[in-house]
Amino acid sequence: MSSKGFTEQKLNLTIALCAVLISIASFYATYIQASAAEQQVKAMTLPLLQYTTSNLTAVTHEPVVSFAIKNGGVGPALIKSLSFSYKKEKNLTFQEFLNTCCESELLKFTKVAYATMDVSKGGNITSTVVNTILPAQEEVHFYKLFRGEFTSDLWLKVNNERFELGVEICYCSLLDNCYLTDGRGNNKAIEVCPVIIAKR
Repeated sequence: MSSKGFTEQKLNLTIALCAVLISIASFYATYIQASAAEQQVKAMTLPLLQYTTSNLTAVTHEPVVSFAIKNGGVGPALIKSLSFSYKKEKNLTFQEFLNTCCESELLKFTKVAYATMDVSKGGNITSTVVNTILPAQEEVHFYKLFRGEFTSDLWLKVNNERFELGVEICYCSLLDNCYLTDGRGNNKAIEVCPVIIAKR
């Protein structure tokens, strides 16, 4: 009688342990499935920002020095911060880069351009990109310098110095995953994007 009771007790314990193990296995399978689904969603919304610069327009081949950011990923990107380095100077805004690399040429252009406002003889276009959303496979030009009578010296200078320009972009996906990149394929995940403050 006691032996039978002991056997039933062992059986009940074994059933209980099996139930616990099944629950653990079920929980683990659910976790793996949820994790895989999360990774799939992350991959489907992942942006990839790239920095480009050129001195000719693609269609008309006009002499225009341009600086752009392209989203080569599959999801939109929210650009949180954009900073530049030039030689030994770091954390520059683009205007600070121009002031550093091309001060005399920039001053000359500014005086002439603002005095006449004749953009047909050369001019520039600037665009704000920080805190803007860049869709997948789209690009935005944040600076364009058209070559002309007023911009000839500045155009030549910027065209030469643009190769010394380094870029750091911090951006986030729709899932609020943020990344820091040099715009040339080197990306790393980051918790918080830095705040860039103009030096002058």
